[in-house]
Amino acid sequence: MVNKPDKQVNVPQPQTTYSYKPPTGSDPLGEFEQNHRSYQLFRLHGLDKIGSQTDAEGKPIETYIQTVLDKSIFLRQRQFLNNTDPSKGPIQTKVDRLERRKDPDGEHLVIHCSWNAKDFMGNDIGVDGIKEGIYNDPVTRSQIVRGKTIKSYTNWVAKYDIPFTKEAVDEALEGQDPEQVIYMVRLRTTRDDTLSLEQFRDTTWEEVQAISKSGKGLNK
Repeated sequence: MVNKPDKQVNVPQPQTTYSYKPPTGSDPLGEFEQNHRSYQLFRLHGLDKIGSQTDAEGKPIETYIQTVLDKSIFLRQRQFLNNTDPSKGPIQTKVDRLERRKDPDGEHLVIHCSWNAKDFMGNDIGVDGIKEGIYNDPVTRSQIVRGKTIKSYTNWVAKYDIPFTKEAVDEALEGQDPEQVIYMVRLRTTRDDTLSLEQFRDTTWEEVQAISKSGKGLNK
């Protein structure tokens, strides 16, 4: 097997309205697959088709990528949505943590959430680790497997779509209890989750760095 890194190419963006909000219709899993940006990008890279690949002799080719789309990165979300019964009530969102990040393109807000719903028997079910404002753009490589070129998944690159502003923070907290939310800033080598809402929201990047480096977070 020979590995050949793929050239960097611009994969076209899906022409749809992306949503990280919980599905609201009668088919939660189908709605997720249509609207979740990371999921759509994996499909655009062709990573949902690897499982059907065969070699030159027609024999199935076993690669890690066979499981990555629906059985690895998105496994927990899919299981939750597959078990959700919309007739028992809507999926509820709880904001667990707000995160402030900065890269060469500017400052970004990442919202860490939990989704909660009921199954067909009315039992409470939930899934955490849901993120708004960040999506995964997959990185692929080409492999020569028994004489056939196969595209496989190697990693993903973080992309952001919620600029950090005071208004964005307030919108994320709408309907939430601010006292129950963790406020975290991600610096180059550390993560600080000791900030108060005001320290997190109402400071410049230079000020929030200084607060973190001096250990003066108020939410301890």
